Amino acid sequence: MRILVLLATIAILPALSSYGDQTHEYRECVTEKMRACDYNSFDMSLKIFGWDCLSDCQYRCADEITDKRQSRGLQLYQYNGRWAFKRWFGLQEPASVLFSFLNGFAVFLGISNLVAKVPVTYVLFHTWLGYGIVCLITWFVSFIFHAKDTVTTEILDYLGASTMVMLSLYCMLLRISGRDQYGKIKNKLNYKYGLPILLLFLYHAYNLGFYKKIDYGYNMRFNVLIGVTHHCLLLGWGLWNWNYRPHVKKAVTVIVGSTLALLLELGDFPPYYGVFDAHALWHAATVPLTMLWWSFIVDDCVFETNYYKRKVI
Repeated sequence: MRILVLLATIAILPALSSYGDQTHEYRECVTEKMRACDYNSFDMSLKIFGWDCLSDCQYRCADEITDKRQSRGLQLYQYNGRWAFKRWFGLQEPASVLFSFLNGFAVFLGISNLVAKVPVTYVLFHTWLGYGIVCLITWFVSFIFHAKDTVTTEILDYLGASTMVMLSLYCMLLRISGRDQYGKIKNKLNYKYGLPILLLFLYHAYNLGFYKKIDYGYNMRFNVLIGVTHHCLLLGWGLWNWNYRPHVKKAVTVIVGSTLALLLELGDFPPYYGVFDAHALWHAATVPLTMLWWSFIVDDCVFETNYYKRKVI
């Protein structure tokens, strides 16, 4: 699940510029390579993922200078808000790309399990199905963003992550709300919760960068508020139902695991072998958490279906 640990990703925000790209050595290198750059000589993989002369020259200079400083035992710098990664087949951050794909695949398996085991008549079936589709899109956008960072993919990545956080809160509010004897949601709470959250999302999307540069501090505060609210609701509900619904242990485990995974993001460090940085390792840690989260969702839907079926009978 990509909620609490997401907050750390937002908290450790890439700066618009870094010390490395302010150095004379880096700027001189980029200027020199730009003079000799020939876009027509690029590999097809670079063209597919949107590399141009400027971004390619920036990448190669950061890579060369990092290798040189590392061989001399000198401090490593970030360039243009990120560490220098080893590019594979045109992919800017290959490990994060791989783990984003695996997280998306875990969501796909969860959706498949939901469709196979939960009847469409269950009151939250379509809600969880829609949530799953949004999660799939979010991880796909993460895949694209880590493949090649641009202003557009950055905004989409932040917006996708915020969408998933807000939709998680909406699903949790519906899940813990009161039901009638047939298991139906009371008092049209889906609209009462959904409309304010939708309006809040539109406001957030406006502030995130569609009409101005991304306000990273605002984005962090917004997602922290929504994410912490969701996790407090989930943890409280899980502990309350600890003895009555065995599957809630999975949800609580996801919260604990997410908190531990948070430490990976807080420990920002240069990528090992030019590939595995703290963010990539966080993406790796969320794969089993995502699988466990969807296992909880399906188990809870099945439990609810059987519970209200017995009450009606």
